[in-house]
Amino acid sequence: MSQQVRLNARPGQTVRFPNECASCGREASERMPAEKRAGQTTRRVDVPICADCGRILARRSGEEERRLRLGRVLAGAAGLLAGGLVTLIAPGGWPLRLVLGVVVAAVAGLLVWRWAEARAERAALPEKQAVRESARLVDFSWRGLTLEFARDGFAERVRELNADLLPEQGTEPLPDPPPPGEGTRAATAEG
Repeated sequence: MSQQVRLNARPGQTVRFPNECASCGREASERMPAEKRAGQTTRRVDVPICADCGRILARRSGEEERRLRLGRVLAGAAGLLAGGLVTLIAPGGWPLRLVLGVVVAAVAGLLVWRWAEARAERAALPEKQAVRESARLVDFSWRGLTLEFARDGFAERVRELNADLLPEQGTEPLPDPPPPGEGTRAATAEG
Protein backbone atom coordinates (compact mmCIF):
# COMPACT_ATOMS: atom_id res chain seq x y z
CA MET A 1 0.00 0.00 0.00
CA SER A 2 1.39 3.39 -0.93
CA GLN A 3 1.93 6.13 1.59
CA GLN A 4 2.11 9.88 1.03
CA VAL A 5 4.56 12.26 2.68
CA ARG A 6 3.82 16.00 2.73
CA LEU A 7 6.87 18.25 3.16
CA ASN A 8 7.14 22.02 3.46
CA ALA A 9 10.05 22.13 1.01
CA ARG A 10 10.20 25.18 -1.20
CA PRO A 11 11.94 25.07 -4.59
CA GLY A 12 15.69 24.84 -4.05
CA GLN A 13 15.42 23.29 -0.58
CA THR A 14 17.01 19.89 -0.10
CA VAL A 15 14.80 16.86 0.55
CA ARG A 16 16.80 14.09 2.23
CA PHE A 17 16.33 10.40 1.40
CA PRO A 18 17.76 7.25 3.01
CA ASN A 19 20.58 5.56 1.11
CA GLU A 20 18.35 2.76 -0.10
CA CYS A 21 16.38 2.01 -3.24
CA ALA A 22 12.85 3.43 -3.19
CA SER A 23 11.65 0.40 -5.13
CA CYS A 24 13.34 -2.67 -3.63
CA GLY A 25 15.20 -1.48 -0.50
CA ARG A 26 18.76 -2.38 -1.56
CA GLU A 27 21.63 0.11 -1.25
CA ALA A 28 21.14 3.04 -3.63
CA SER A 29 23.72 3.93 -6.26
CA GLU A 30 21.66 5.93 -8.77
CA ARG A 31 18.91 8.55 -8.85
CA MET A 32 15.51 8.47 -10.53
CA PRO A 33 13.76 11.77 -11.26
CA ALA A 34 10.26 12.14 -9.85
CA GLU A 35 8.73 15.17 -11.48
CA LYS A 36 5.39 16.82 -11.98
CA ARG A 37 4.33 19.67 -14.21
CA ALA A 38 1.59 22.18 -13.44
CA GLY A 39 1.15 24.84 -16.09
CA GLN A 40 4.57 26.24 -16.89
CA THR A 41 6.13 25.09 -13.63
CA THR A 42 7.90 21.75 -13.24
CA ARG A 43 9.07 20.45 -9.88
CA ARG A 44 11.65 17.64 -9.75
CA VAL A 45 13.01 15.51 -6.93
CA ASP A 46 15.75 12.90 -7.47
CA VAL A 47 14.88 9.72 -5.59
CA PRO A 48 17.54 7.06 -4.83
CA ILE A 49 17.38 3.68 -6.60
CA CYS A 50 19.75 0.71 -6.83
CA ALA A 51 21.76 -0.26 -9.92
CA ASP A 52 19.40 -3.15 -10.77
CA CYS A 53 16.35 -0.88 -10.74
CA GLY A 54 18.33 1.66 -12.79
CA ARG A 55 18.93 -1.03 -15.43
CA ILE A 56 15.23 -1.87 -15.40
CA LEU A 57 14.42 1.80 -16.09
CA ALA A 58 16.87 1.83 -19.00
CA ARG A 59 15.33 -1.24 -20.69
CA ARG A 60 12.59 -0.85 -23.27
CA SER A 61 9.95 -3.30 -24.36
CA GLY A 62 9.64 -4.18 -28.04
CA GLU A 63 6.38 -2.27 -28.25
CA GLU A 64 7.92 0.76 -26.54
CA GLU A 65 10.84 0.72 -28.98
CA ARG A 66 8.48 0.31 -31.95
CA ARG A 67 6.37 3.27 -30.83
CA LEU A 68 9.45 5.46 -30.41
CA ARG A 69 10.75 4.57 -33.90
CA LEU A 70 7.36 5.20 -35.44
CA GLY A 71 7.16 8.48 -33.51
CA ARG A 72 10.46 9.65 -35.02
CA VAL A 73 9.18 8.92 -38.54
CA LEU A 74 5.82 10.59 -37.85
CA ALA A 75 7.47 13.64 -36.26
CA GLY A 76 9.73 14.07 -39.28
CA ALA A 77 6.85 13.61 -41.72
CA ALA A 78 4.61 16.03 -39.80
CA GLY A 79 7.41 18.60 -39.71
CA LEU A 80 8.11 18.30 -43.42
CA LEU A 81 4.43 18.40 -44.37
CA ALA A 82 3.54 21.35 -42.12
CA GLY A 83 6.69 23.26 -43.04
CA GLY A 84 6.20 22.65 -46.75
CA LEU A 85 2.57 23.74 -46.69
CA VAL A 86 3.33 26.91 -44.76
CA THR A 87 6.21 27.72 -47.11
CA LEU A 88 3.93 27.35 -50.12
CA ILE A 89 0.87 29.25 -48.87
CA ALA A 90 2.33 31.90 -46.55
CA PRO A 91 2.15 35.48 -47.82
CA GLY A 92 5.30 37.52 -48.37
CA GLY A 93 8.64 36.91 -49.98
CA TRP A 94 10.60 33.66 -49.99
CA PRO A 95 12.86 34.49 -47.03
CA LEU A 96 9.82 35.09 -44.79
CA ARG A 97 8.09 31.98 -46.12
CA LEU A 98 11.15 29.84 -45.42
CA VAL A 99 11.53 31.14 -41.88
CA LEU A 100 7.84 30.55 -41.16
CA GLY A 101 8.08 27.08 -42.71
CA VAL A 102 11.06 26.12 -40.55
CA VAL A 103 9.38 27.39 -37.37
CA VAL A 104 6.11 25.58 -38.11
CA ALA A 105 8.01 22.40 -39.07
CA ALA A 106 9.90 22.44 -35.76
CA VAL A 107 6.73 23.00 -33.71
CA ALA A 108 4.76 20.31 -35.57
CA GLY A 109 7.60 17.80 -35.25
CA LEU A 110 8.01 18.52 -31.54
CA LEU A 111 4.28 18.11 -30.84
CA VAL A 112 4.12 14.78 -32.67
CA TRP A 113 7.31 13.60 -30.92
CA ARG A 114 5.84 14.44 -27.47
CA TRP A 115 2.69 12.51 -28.37
CA ALA A 116 4.78 9.49 -29.48
CA GLU A 117 6.86 9.58 -26.28
CA ALA A 118 3.69 9.53 -24.17
CA ARG A 119 2.34 6.55 -26.12
CA ALA A 120 5.66 4.71 -25.77
CA GLU A 121 5.71 5.32 -22.02
CA ARG A 122 2.36 3.55 -21.69
CA ALA A 123 3.84 0.49 -23.43
CA ALA A 124 6.71 0.16 -20.93
CA LEU A 125 7.54 -3.17 -19.30
CA PRO A 126 5.51 -3.89 -16.14
CA GLU A 127 8.65 -3.98 -13.98
CA LYS A 128 9.71 -0.60 -15.39
CA GLN A 129 6.29 0.85 -14.53
CA ALA A 130 6.58 -0.62 -11.03
CA VAL A 131 9.96 1.08 -10.45
CA ARG A 132 8.54 4.38 -11.75
CA GLU A 133 5.52 4.08 -9.47
CA SER A 134 7.64 3.28 -6.40
CA ALA A 135 8.24 7.00 -5.83
CA ARG A 136 6.10 9.74 -7.35
CA LEU A 137 5.75 13.47 -6.92
CA VAL A 138 1.99 13.74 -6.49
CA ASP A 139 1.46 17.45 -5.89
CA PHE A 140 3.41 20.64 -5.26
CA SER A 141 2.99 24.33 -4.62
CA TRP A 142 5.40 27.18 -3.97
CA ARG A 143 5.59 26.20 -0.30
CA GLY A 144 5.69 22.41 -0.32
CA LEU A 145 5.31 19.09 -2.07
CA THR A 146 3.64 15.73 -1.61
CA LEU A 147 5.53 12.52 -2.40
CA GLU A 148 4.00 9.06 -2.66
CA PHE A 149 6.02 5.91 -1.96
CA ALA A 150 5.02 2.31 -2.62
CA ARG A 151 7.09 1.02 0.33
CA ASP A 152 5.78 2.14 3.74
CA GLY A 153 9.16 1.70 5.43
CA PHE A 154 10.79 4.03 2.93
CA ALA A 155 8.11 6.67 3.52
CA GLU A 156 8.70 6.48 7.29
CA ARG A 157 12.46 6.96 6.87
CA VAL A 158 11.87 9.96 4.59
CA ARG A 159 9.65 11.46 7.32
CA GLU A 160 12.38 10.88 9.94
CA LEU A 161 15.13 12.41 7.79
CA ASN A 162 12.99 15.45 6.95
CA ALA A 163 11.38 16.04 10.36
CA ASP A 164 12.18 19.75 10.12
CA LEU A 165 10.18 19.97 6.84
CA LEU A 166 7.05 18.18 8.07
CA PRO A 167 3.98 20.38 8.48
CA GLU A 168 3.01 20.96 12.10
CA GLN A 169 0.31 18.64 13.38
CA GLY A 170 -3.14 20.16 13.73
CA THR A 171 -2.43 23.18 11.57
CA GLU A 172 -3.76 23.82 8.13
CA PRO A 173 -1.24 24.89 5.50
CA LEU A 174 -1.39 28.51 4.45
CA PRO A 175 -3.51 29.07 1.35
CA ASP A 176 -1.77 30.03 -1.87
CA PRO A 177 -1.74 33.80 -2.34
CA PRO A 178 -4.23 35.15 -4.89
CA PRO A 179 -2.88 36.06 -8.33
CA PRO A 180 -1.62 39.64 -8.68
CA GLY A 181 -4.40 42.14 -9.10
CA GLU A 182 -7.09 40.01 -7.46
CA GLY A 183 -8.00 41.35 -4.05
CA THR A 184 -4.49 42.29 -3.01
CA ARG A 185 -3.98 45.91 -2.02
CA ALA A 186 -1.10 47.36 -0.19
CA ALA A 187 -1.93 49.25 2.99
CA THR A 188 -0.78 52.82 2.72
CA ALA A 189 -0.49 55.40 5.41
CA GLU A 190 -2.15 58.65 4.52
CA GLY A 191 -0.62 61.65 6.09
